[in-house]
Amino acid sequence: MYFSKKDFLNRYYIVLLLLAILLIAATLRSPISSVGPLIPFFRGELEASNAMIGLVNTLPLLAFGLFSPFVPRLSSKFGMEFTLLVAMVFLSIGVFIRASGGIELLLFGTLLTGMAIAVGNILMPGLIKSTFPYRIGLMTGLYSVSMNLFGAIASGISVPIASIDAFDWRNAMQIWSIISLAAVIVLLLRLPVTRSGGKKVFMNVKSQPSRAIFKSKIAWAVTFFMGLQSLIPYSLFTWLPDILITKGFDESEAGWLIAIYQLGLIPTTFIAPILAGRMKSQRLIGCSAGLLFFFGLLGVAFTSSHLIIVFLILTGVGAGTAFSLAMMFFVLRTNTVIESAQLSSMAQSIGYIVASTGPLFLGTISEMTGGWTVPFIILMAVALCIAFLGTIAGKNQKISFESTEETATK
Repeated sequence: MYFSKKDFLNRYYIVLLLLAILLIAATLRSPISSVGPLIPFFRGELEASNAMIGLVNTLPLLAFGLFSPFVPRLSSKFGMEFTLLVAMVFLSIGVFIRASGGIELLLFGTLLTGMAIAVGNILMPGLIKSTFPYRIGLMTGLYSVSMNLFGAIASGISVPIASIDAFDWRNAMQIWSIISLAAVIVLLLRLPVTRSGGKKVFMNVKSQPSRAIFKSKIAWAVTFFMGLQSLIPYSLFTWLPDILITKGFDESEAGWLIAIYQLGLIPTTFIAPILAGRMKSQRLIGCSAGLLFFFGLLGVAFTSSHLIIVFLILTGVGAGTAFSLAMMFFVLRTNTVIESAQLSSMAQSIGYIVASTGPLFLGTISEMTGGWTVPFIILMAVALCIAFLGTIAGKNQKISFESTEETATK
């Protein structure tokens, strides 16, 4: 079969775009999930309290929430892909420098990392919708699988890397800048097509949330669903290693158990968005996600044997379902790319501020109570809230951006 030069270039740039999406997705969780297993390695060296350790994983979430509203405006000026390119450069810098000094540099690098990841969080759903409009479920699934697969790998191999004679915990953190650098290279290769006016994908400046959306019950349900489903995983990324160590597992086992938890996300992050895209209502999936979280956490709280693997996987299935569904809500509850960006901006800015309370608050509660029972009770209550919010956000309705009334999808 003969392919013209134009056909070849089109396919070449599409392959690069797909590769860029997968690489960027791989950077959105691995820099954070790699930290938790390494806490026992650097807590003593940096003389950090539980509150300070909680802040390490709270800062990225605060950055997600506070920086997210500015992302659409940057994208409207420079285009989605160029904005992502710059973000990947800053992410590479942030991931590298956070492990290059003391606690101050760790916090600064973490904040820079969080701001860069916020760009990916906001722009990726819009980029997928605008460039693969007929494959939204499939592409969202691939995006989610890449993010969670590399997040799991980061949790599992961080301790083994840090335990190598020629390396330490700093190298185990810094190594994840390689993926963001690879994303930079791929996006640079796409520059010829992204710089051409006909190919550049913009996010309209109107993607800042309108006033009408703040009067929408469904928009608020999506927002808090987004926030609470993020609160649980990011709290677990921070404290699950400590929790597992108190149950008798060593640091290496704890790292791999977190990886197993995240591997539970992978099948559902691929399947859930495809199923959600084919269903008129997602209420059942939304409620099920919260209940899976609840029963998984219940088992983790009361199990000290290797049977805990079953409950970690169950928790991971709940996390994967909830995350994928939250990403799909941005598309399913809106009519256009701009409206999707508005809902994404609102849900991620407010939602991640809600989620940021988790690591710091639960660490403080644990220190005050001398254990993890109360934090687990709080997480299980959050899981039930997710189930309730899923039944509202999953309604077969579109958000009205012109009035306060919701309109049923016909």
